[in-house]
Amino acid sequence: MKRKFIFLLILSAIIINSKSYSENATADSDEVVIDLNDNTMTSERGVVVTNGNMKGLFYKLQRDPVTGEITFTNNALMNISQPTGNIKIETEGGKVSQKDEKGEFYNSFAYINVAKMTGAEAPNDKIYFGSPYIKYENEKIYAKDAWVTTDFNIVNFQKEPQKAGYHIFSSDVIVEPDKQITLKKSDLFIGEKDVMPFTFPWFRANIRSGSTVPLFITIQSDDDYGAATSMGFLYGNRRDKFRGGFAPKFADKMGILVGRWENWYRFDNAGETRLNIDDWLVYAKDKSEPKNTNELPDYEKRHKRYKVELTHDYDGENGNFHFISQNSTRSMVGTLEDLMDKYENNNVYSSLGLKRFKFDKNIGFYNLDANLFNLGETKDLSFTGKMSLVSDKKAYGLIVYDKIDDISYGSTIDHDLYTNLSLTKDNDKFRLNARYDYLYDMDPGSTASDLMSRNERVGADFLLKENGLSISYDKRRGDDYRNFSFWEEDINTSARKRNILGIDFSYTPTTVAKYEFNNFENIKASLGNYKVGNYTFTPSVSYNFLDRKLDTVKDTYRATVLGSNRLAEFNRFEDIVYNNTLERRADLNLSNDNETYRVGVGKTTSEIWSREGLFDGTYRKYENKSKFYEIQLGRQNLPLGSVGTFGIDGTFRQDKFDGSSDTTNLFNLKLSNDLYLYKTENLDVTNKFKAEIQKYSFSGNKNNEEGRLITKSDYIKFDNSLIFDGATTTTYDIGYKNSKNPYGKKNKSAEQFTTGLGVKFDEDTNLSLKYTDDKRFTSKTNSEKNVNDLSMRQYSVNFETKKYDLGFSNTDIDFVGDDFSTITDFREDINEHRIRAGYKFDNSKISLSYAEGKDKLKTDDGRYLDRKNRMYSVAYNIYGDVEQDFIGAFKTYRYGNNRIEDDIRNTDVYSFSYAYRDKRFEQEELMKYATLEYEKPKEQITNDEIETIRAILDRKSSFYNQFELARIKDETFRIGNYKKTLSAYINFEKNNKRYSQTGDLKDSLSSFSGGLTVSYNRLGIGYTFTEKSSWKSSGGSYKWSKDTKEHEISILAKIGKPSQGWKIKTYAMFYDNKNDTVSSRNRKKTLDSIGVEIGKEMGYYEWAVSYENRYKTSSKDYEWRVGVHFTLLTFPNNSLFGIGAKNSGGNKSTKPDGYLLDRPSQLKNSY
Repeated sequence: MKRKFIFLLILSAIIINSKSYSENATADSDEVVIDLNDNTMTSERGVVVTNGNMKGLFYKLQRDPVTGEITFTNNALMNISQPTGNIKIETEGGKVSQKDEKGEFYNSFAYINVAKMTGAEAPNDKIYFGSPYIKYENEKIYAKDAWVTTDFNIVNFQKEPQKAGYHIFSSDVIVEPDKQITLKKSDLFIGEKDVMPFTFPWFRANIRSGSTVPLFITIQSDDDYGAATSMGFLYGNRRDKFRGGFAPKFADKMGILVGRWENWYRFDNAGETRLNIDDWLVYAKDKSEPKNTNELPDYEKRHKRYKVELTHDYDGENGNFHFISQNSTRSMVGTLEDLMDKYENNNVYSSLGLKRFKFDKNIGFYNLDANLFNLGETKDLSFTGKMSLVSDKKAYGLIVYDKIDDISYGSTIDHDLYTNLSLTKDNDKFRLNARYDYLYDMDPGSTASDLMSRNERVGADFLLKENGLSISYDKRRGDDYRNFSFWEEDINTSARKRNILGIDFSYTPTTVAKYEFNNFENIKASLGNYKVGNYTFTPSVSYNFLDRKLDTVKDTYRATVLGSNRLAEFNRFEDIVYNNTLERRADLNLSNDNETYRVGVGKTTSEIWSREGLFDGTYRKYENKSKFYEIQLGRQNLPLGSVGTFGIDGTFRQDKFDGSSDTTNLFNLKLSNDLYLYKTENLDVTNKFKAEIQKYSFSGNKNNEEGRLITKSDYIKFDNSLIFDGATTTTYDIGYKNSKNPYGKKNKSAEQFTTGLGVKFDEDTNLSLKYTDDKRFTSKTNSEKNVNDLSMRQYSVNFETKKYDLGFSNTDIDFVGDDFSTITDFREDINEHRIRAGYKFDNSKISLSYAEGKDKLKTDDGRYLDRKNRMYSVAYNIYGDVEQDFIGAFKTYRYGNNRIEDDIRNTDVYSFSYAYRDKRFEQEELMKYATLEYEKPKEQITNDEIETIRAILDRKSSFYNQFELARIKDETFRIGNYKKTLSAYINFEKNNKRYSQTGDLKDSLSSFSGGLTVSYNRLGIGYTFTEKSSWKSSGGSYKWSKDTKEHEISILAKIGKPSQGWKIKTYAMFYDNKNDTVSSRNRKKTLDSIGVEIGKEMGYYEWAVSYENRYKTSSKDYEWRVGVHFTLLTFPNNSLFGIGAKNSGGNKSTKPDGYLLDRPSQLKNSY
């Protein structure tokens, strides 16, 4: 029985999941001898003959002209192509049929390269077999009296299998491409000795690409399933459109499951759809919910379980379409299950005030990436789409919440759920486009690209090309975010958000909300273009709606020291709180290239909330409804002889307001002038001048004047550009705008001055100088005096050459409260300036930068704020085939020392990072995958095929990376863009108050985090850690205490040459929730889980020992497992069998543990 067991193990490992691949046959023919009498061809170097999917190198062959059959002797080399890879056969002789692609091969030695499927390393990347008779017919291979082995030493003894470490002898071997391999009447030989007491009658293994249906019995011991066994069958052949497979699973702790059910359908020209079901529990042993809450997790995992995956993939002449959906119980999502276990183990649910999440609830993930074109009968339809969605935002929110601790200013962690769809039909007659965009940001403001947190936008455009008739529709509901300036950056200020879980979570934001909502709906219909003499007549109607509200969220620190008023808001400079406007209008437009004549009529309604001069949360509300007409007359490009052109445009509009005699009149005049001051062969001098004047008038009830014109302004505006275009191009710009309120005393409301100088010396050398002075005025004061309440001055200098990059910028903001009724007089002075310098070497660049931001505010009643941020940074980047990045930064955040609220916030931040990438390995690895994928030598691989392989590799991981579903395991170090990489970073935040008390740097860190990732040939290391502490208010005083500590390490190392070295795999995870008061009672230590495996490669096989230990909530104790594993190195990720022991913790006894052909997953929690 023992010998039978070992035979089954080796037999299964040789064939399970194998996928054929071999090099293509190649040959040179210097001299070919042809005998016309018997149709014989002879060549010392060989003759290449290709027939269908067979390609052979022959030295002597004879062709029957009647049957088309080729008979060959004197040895031959044959490649047979099939979807699962090529089979390479070296044979003494045989015959092949050109008519029906049949073949017979005598005394043959062959091998299948399985590296593509199993990840095996040379020399253990092949399965070898030999037979006196191999028949190829109907795309199947039949081998009689065949031997099989994975011992690579057989290449030295091709006709002596007894000299291999082992071999299996079978009376019949049947290979059905892209389906299965069947062995009949088999014996296992160790050396020359037959160790089987009897001949094993039958064995079958799955070789269908992408299929995981087991075709021979598997046995596994798992914590959730118990002892589980599975076996199934496949249906459909390689050329069939419909294929699939089914395998039930029986688990003694769980019940009866559909272990794997595959249904695949391949369309003629539209790709392939696959529906896969895993571990669908159809009969559960656990019928009733346990009363002990500690047993609920195990019950939920065993009571209900399934995973359904639906995919469709298309790559062809019409573009690409890739869709994947995964619906399952939460227990079938690795990362989510591990995270839920972590929260159970560490009492995190209770700490957050959350109800525990159940493992048997459903969650779905959906991902789309499509770009299709030339669709439809007329090839005028195109579609683009990107989608990343989940069905259960709350469960996904748990993953997001766990990642929030890693979000700091400038973070790249982001969790966006989005949809972007666009459908276009474009032909000679018309163009029609419809689009839909959706965004739900689970951690708004976490990255610099987060400029929205919610967005839903629908749009459509139609254009009739013959006469220009067009209709456009654009509707949006969502908000808007803005980036922080350095002077307002606060590493200690948290963006408190009520997340999808219903709890507040805090993190340091990189962007902040500007508008709570910014909704609009715009509709426009142009009724066509009609020729009228030299003019084009275009009637149109439009509908424009805007509904926008300012976000008045407060900075928590500013609210603490300045009070909960407008001064504490991020967007405190803004006066308009709410703007709701609707305009319906119709226009008649008569125009050509130089002339415009337009008449418009319509209606408007508006509601404006203004807090100009108000700081206590109140505002003034203005509502208006009016009917209007509008006239525009314009003429451009009026000649001024040879010296230039002149343009003029005037607009008049009158509004009559409902329910009153109020009327407003608008007059707007625009002038433009281009003067050619000087023109020679080497120098052109041109002056471009623009002027605009706008004036409102009002008649009616004077009490309504301000309300009617609250959002309007009278202004005069000038812009001028003087351009010298010669050997260098010099542009001098200057502009000025003076605005006044069109109501009341017509006080000045704004003034702006801009100027700039730009010099382009050559393609690489540029100089730019800019200056802006922008002032705002208000008369909403107690004395009605007009005051300058907001000013901003900006100037910058930038100089760039091929080698140098120098820059300086400065911003000054003055916000003044003078004589306002709702707040004590105040003055806020803000300054930010930056200096940067860079130098480019031949293949590297060094960059230095310094930034300083100040924010000082004082009120007459003694409240104040005095902040200063400073940043010093240096970056050195090396380019080329080997890339290296060295980055160091030091930041200081100062709030003062007079108040405890300030003192505990003063922080120094140190950041260091290093990255190394050897891009040469990228091309080598992509080439390796391409030769496997396309089954041809690297000399024949094209750039397009390389890029396709890159896209395939990225796409395979994008779904799991998008939702963070991948566990940390060997695949963490999968071959990606670079093989040889090293990256490391460390960040720590020193709290100065704590440091002044202890003098101990380690005990004064509010945050300490870092990470290391190494991938170098046969070594992979991943390590991350985060430790956090903070001041906590207690009884009117502050106490320093630890919050959380989390460390995670994963190592994969292969020492020595392949087939002769040692393999070490280890992981360890530590999580300590300092806010958990019950962990000690539950015997919970800082360690969450640890695992170590050490293996020794011994030629073509490996023995390994392993140990794993993790905490388990149900037993309130640690469970452990030890084992010994045997692996054929041709299948390095699928151990044949394992034996050992397992203890589930608590009062349970230690029991034997093992598996056959189906190694269980690790015990660890990966998060």
